[in-house]
Amino acid sequence: MYEVAVAIIRVIVRIVFGLHVEGLENIPKEGGAVIAPNHTTWFDPVAVACAVKRPVHFMGKAELFRNRFLSRLFRRAYAFPVKRGLADREAIRTAIDRLTDGNLVGIFPEGTRVRPGEEQPLQGGAVYIAAKAGVPIIPVGISGVTPLRPFKKIVVRVGEPVNLGGPRRIDKTEIDEVSLAISKQIADLLRRNLG
Repeated sequence: MYEVAVAIIRVIVRIVFGLHVEGLENIPKEGGAVIAPNHTTWFDPVAVACAVKRPVHFMGKAELFRNRFLSRLFRRAYAFPVKRGLADREAIRTAIDRLTDGNLVGIFPEGTRVRPGEEQPLQGGAVYIAAKAGVPIIPVGISGVTPLRPFKKIVVRVGEPVNLGGPRRIDKTEIDEVSLAISKQIADLLRRNLG
């Protein structure tokens, strides 16, 4: 069902908005990886799903799963809830399990939506999960995602994977260092989107 729905949505997005994707070669054809895009609108997961050729299992805020209909819809699209502001062990375990099963997991490392042009320090969860699962983190820069402004091209640039080795433990200092490197890579991808 996911693949059919994304194929239909991809056609609509290409017609209504236009979709320019670069760097798909940085997404592994198989095996787990954390996809780490910037987050400006509710439409970002749709843009990533349309750009990437493999299903992406997005971690989404738990509030989105309160409505029974939406919860069912999101779960069929492989999404799973996370309680923000906490070390949600169940969400962390779900993400690690899906990664070790060879899936792509989408985590917005800012932890919330951030207005275009503004910066917010990245949360360490994406780095922690990638290290524990022994998978790379792939930074992604998304721009032009304005669902209420059709015919504005959506640009998705996929950065080079950051390999942490593992599976292994990782300390806070290294999490902060890797998060900063990912933040810089996302900022660079966004500058190229605008340039």
